[in-house]
Amino acid sequence: MKTLRRQVAVTLFLAMIATWVTVFSLIYLEQTRAETGLSDRDLRDAAQKALLSLPTSLLQARPSSEDRFELPYSNRFDGESFNFQVWALADKRLLVQSPWAPDYPLIQDFHNGFEDVTLRGERWRAYSVADADGRIQVQFAKSEAQLRTETAARMRNGLAFLSVLFLILTGLTWLVMRRAFRPVDRARDAILSRPAMDLTPLPTSGMPGELQPFIQSINSLLERLSASLDRERRFLADAAHELRTPLAALSTYAELAVRSDTPQARGEAVDKLRDVATRTTRLAEQLLDQARTEAQSEGRAEPVALDRLSEMIVRDSEALAKRKNQRISLDTHAAMVNGNVDALGVLLRNLLDNALRYTPEGGRVAVSCGPLPDGGAQLSVADNGPGIAPPERERVFDRFYRKAGTIERGSGIGLSLVAQIAAKHHAKIEWGPGVDGRGVGITIAFPASGA
Repeated sequence: MKTLRRQVAVTLFLAMIATWVTVFSLIYLEQTRAETGLSDRDLRDAAQKALLSLPTSLLQARPSSEDRFELPYSNRFDGESFNFQVWALADKRLLVQSPWAPDYPLIQDFHNGFEDVTLRGERWRAYSVADADGRIQVQFAKSEAQLRTETAARMRNGLAFLSVLFLILTGLTWLVMRRAFRPVDRARDAILSRPAMDLTPLPTSGMPGELQPFIQSINSLLERLSASLDRERRFLADAAHELRTPLAALSTYAELAVRSDTPQARGEAVDKLRDVATRTTRLAEQLLDQARTEAQSEGRAEPVALDRLSEMIVRDSEALAKRKNQRISLDTHAAMVNGNVDALGVLLRNLLDNALRYTPEGGRVAVSCGPLPDGGAQLSVADNGPGIAPPERERVFDRFYRKAGTIERGSGIGLSLVAQIAAKHHAKIEWGPGVDGRGVGITIAFPASGA
């Protein structure tokens, strides 16, 4: 499994390996590069220092190869890999030479600079330099085998130094990464030790700045999950509370129907059973509508034609109106709003159902919709029923609120759904007059698209 820690560690490790190889290669090139390398610089510096150390009286001297100082026996010197000569350029006379240097010039043509020569069958690197007046020339030569040996020794020392440095950097990198990811490890342990339903936000203190947006995204997801679970708990509690009474009534009337002695008593029990079943079905539909409304996302908006939606909902409600000899009038004009068509259908259906439920037999309900002058749209439902007193108009949108003394049975969910759906669509609820100077009217004013 790929992890951020492993990727960072591998990347840093490869970067250090590449740096190590690059530095090692540069050191090798610096050691072995002809004429500008470290070995050639040492050879040149030795020749120049020797020239500057010689007295001019050396030209008058008659040195002898036998006239030499000797080292103590305990300090024997093996210098066969290094030779030098001092020549008088005027008469090509050898003035000074190392013990193992040949009697002939190391550089035959006495030119100044570097040259690869062969001495006793081996390759040597030679360098010669003359004084400013061209009187003497110092020639230095070193065995290429010795040069390679010294270069290898320098490379081994450099390799050892770089290896130690690499190990130190690796250790420091591991410590830094361990310290940097310690807050992440603590957050992981805290999450693993939580109970299954613990959705409290993760702590952000001490987290690296690069991980702050990630932690905040997780916390936002946890908040949405917590809100979703709260809605589910609330829905279950509401369903259990509201369905307890009608289910008990269903059981009671079913028992009455079974135990009735006469057809008339049995018919009355069946009628009441049918009414309770209808109310229970309506209550279950409203509870499900409420659950869907709370779970809907605001990002699912689409253009909705209010006039066509109103016509469809009114046609579906005509059967309910005929049972009480009620009449529904419809006045629509083309109007578009951005929203969720299912939620808007629930809104209008609940407004219309509430008006039909509380309007007496023979009453009238008016539904209208159309555009607003500012570019929005409005949807209105008015009736000529008993109306709602102004002090109670705001409370009717509370869930499960029912006016005291109301004869008509209901759940108190319909208008609360209307308020929730209107809020999700950023619409305003306005109270207005009813029909024929009676009842009450409710208008939903939707804002213009993009407002």
